[in-house]
Amino acid sequence: MTVSPADAPSISARLSRPWVGGALLGMLGTLALRVWVGRGLPLWLDESWTGMIATQPDLRSFWREAWLDCNPPLYYGVMALWTKLAGTSDLALRLPSLICVTLAPLLPLWGRLPGLSAPSRVTWALLLALWGPGFEVATDARGYGLLYLLSVAQLLAFVALMSAPGRRRATLWAAFSALAGLTHYHALLGAGLQGLMLIWQHRARALALWPAALAFVPTFGWLALHAPRLADYARPDVAWYEAMTPDLAAGFVRYALGLTGAGLALVLIGLGIGAAWRRRTGTPPKAQVAIRVWQVAALISLLGLGVELGLSSLKPMLTDRYLVPLVPGLLLGLVLLVQHWLRGAGLAALVALYAGMLHPAADRAKLIAKTRYGFAAASAFIAEQNPRRLIFVWDHPAAHILDPGSVSKLGGFFLTRAGHALPVTAVTLSPHDDANRRLPALAGDKGGIIWIYNRARASSARQNPPRPAAWSGRHCLWSPGRWVGTLACGPVRPPKASH
Repeated sequence: MTVSPADAPSISARLSRPWVGGALLGMLGTLALRVWVGRGLPLWLDESWTGMIATQPDLRSFWREAWLDCNPPLYYGVMALWTKLAGTSDLALRLPSLICVTLAPLLPLWGRLPGLSAPSRVTWALLLALWGPGFEVATDARGYGLLYLLSVAQLLAFVALMSAPGRRRATLWAAFSALAGLTHYHALLGAGLQGLMLIWQHRARALALWPAALAFVPTFGWLALHAPRLADYARPDVAWYEAMTPDLAAGFVRYALGLTGAGLALVLIGLGIGAAWRRRTGTPPKAQVAIRVWQVAALISLLGLGVELGLSSLKPMLTDRYLVPLVPGLLLGLVLLVQHWLRGAGLAALVALYAGMLHPAADRAKLIAKTRYGFAAASAFIAEQNPRRLIFVWDHPAAHILDPGSVSKLGGFFLTRAGHALPVTAVTLSPHDDANRRLPALAGDKGGIIWIYNRARASSARQNPPRPAAWSGRHCLWSPGRWVGTLACGPVRPPKASH
């Protein structure tokens, strides 16, 4: 399938300035909202892991911590370099994600994209900018912002490769796919489906491009080294994934499309009206060769979503953010459907629908609630109490497979960053332990304690949640939520002198 602008003369390959200007104005608005949503929020637990791994003092320590984690190492490597330039403040750690999520929607506006009309390109770019979960991704010091950017680049490279197979294009697609896989392993599913489609569609021509597959050698080499560690995280007593249910599956679909249930219903109703109108007027759909590769790319993402849901029904292995690699293709598919049935007015309505579903205040409230599952404030409190050492506990089933040295480094991250380094001892609790008794005994009179817990899992706090009466004699800061929370306590206070 060779595609050139001549295959679809009615389709604009380059965008005019008004289209680009309007799209950029809309993206500037979403950037301002993202900055407002995430302003001044402390790091939560997973972001603290990023800071700890990225600030290791030498390469040997970095690679050890990267191997011990459950994620591939590319994002941590980027952050290790970034923090040497920008520092380790909360803003510095989150800025790369904001940059990546901001750049991702710009890619469809750049260069020649035969097969997509100007309205479709701009609509797709705006949906990438308005995708609701992207506001959280952009304010999170984790790898999903980088993954989002790489996934858009990978899709564009795949379309170019399917349009005109060649070694240069194949190498570019393979490079983006391999980098996405080194950012998150679930990205390899989409790359695999794209590769199979390339072989099926172009057969001998595709097989002649085999040198491009060498780009995957570092990805699969690392995966082979990392596999034993990943097996630890997959243990039933450790994994944090929920069993698949119809409600959970529906939630995953809503996340991937960035639509609420009502929004999805409106889209389906609009498509149904458009289909009925087209049948009533007897206007058949126009088959345009140039757009087929875009349709194939979107269908692959839809197939990937089905595979993810199907595999997770057999073995729980999915959380919503793992679907980020499929989001660009799914949004593209939505644009193509609306363009086909409803034309330009439908695309404008689609953008308006996504814009209308933005709730920055609600997004910020959600992020504030998430920071309860963190210990930045607890660390600042401990620094004021001047303990001689710190007992640090992450009360979660996954803690049982973590290296105590890694957890100790995690517990001391904020204190070290603030210039209050303390000896930190990591303690692992079983579900039957009563931390209200065990931790004060371990800390002694001069030690401080940080206990971060998740009562939704098989944790000590699930059976024995914090009891303020058990901590009398210590000055404590407790930040409880419905399921997660943090308790920080300083040394035992000396008794007041009697008069």
